[in-house]
Amino acid sequence: MTQLTSSARRFVARSVAAGLVLLAASPLLAGCGSNALPKLAVPTADDQAALPRWYPEAPWTASGGQSRIFIEGKIVFDTDKSTIRPGSEKVLNTLLKFATDHVEVTLLRVEGHTDALASEEHNQELSAARALAVCDWLVDHGIDNTRLLAVGFGESKPIAPNERADGRQENRRTEFHVQEVNGRPFNKVAKDPTAGGYVLLVKSAEERKRDKELANRPREIVKVKQFTPTGDEIKQVTPATAGPTLTQRNKPKDGG
Repeated sequence: MTQLTSSARRFVARSVAAGLVLLAASPLLAGCGSNALPKLAVPTADDQAALPRWYPEAPWTASGGQSRIFIEGKIVFDTDKSTIRPGSEKVLNTLLKFATDHVEVTLLRVEGHTDALASEEHNQELSAARALAVCDWLVDHGIDNTRLLAVGFGESKPIAPNERADGRQENRRTEFHVQEVNGRPFNKVAKDPTAGGYVLLVKSAEERKRDKELANRPREIVKVKQFTPTGDEIKQVTPATAGPTLTQRNKPKDGG
């Protein structure tokens, strides 16, 4: 039997010790080497939240107590303008159907909302102009302008973070709320029908046509006679005609 030298014995001892350490640590190393996440059960159709029902699939009634009219889709506008873009007809026609079918709704509030990219004042004016554009569309399609209220809230009522692009897109929206039913405030709404927003007057089609004609009418130029200085000048002033001369009344005779 061959005897190992002292150096060889030390090498073998170190190798055996290292092997034992690796053997003991193998379960830990196996766990650290896997980056797979634990498997989660896929939710079934019953577990998922039901999608909201939109009007007219979900009919609106005054007894339901809901003031907002939920309509699927969005009315879109040109960037930084109140011009309604193509593709908004589905929402507009659905809103028109609601106003036509529910004559008991005597005042419908159309709200405009924006993101927070511009100044607060600019956004409020822009949102009101967009709400008015929707109201004008409804008037042009037969809805009485006295049933409509155009209100802009600007960036004051966000529903998503303005720091994200998709959040800003959600905040740029229009909402529709029942304000009055049969001439009375609906569902105990605040006494202020504008809800603190910026209001623009909804005019009839005839009024808007007349305003447009007046705006396009050329302005009349009034010629003003040029002033000619005369310098210092002394003129004879004729005194005013004296009034009637007062005469002394005759004294009454004795015995009156």
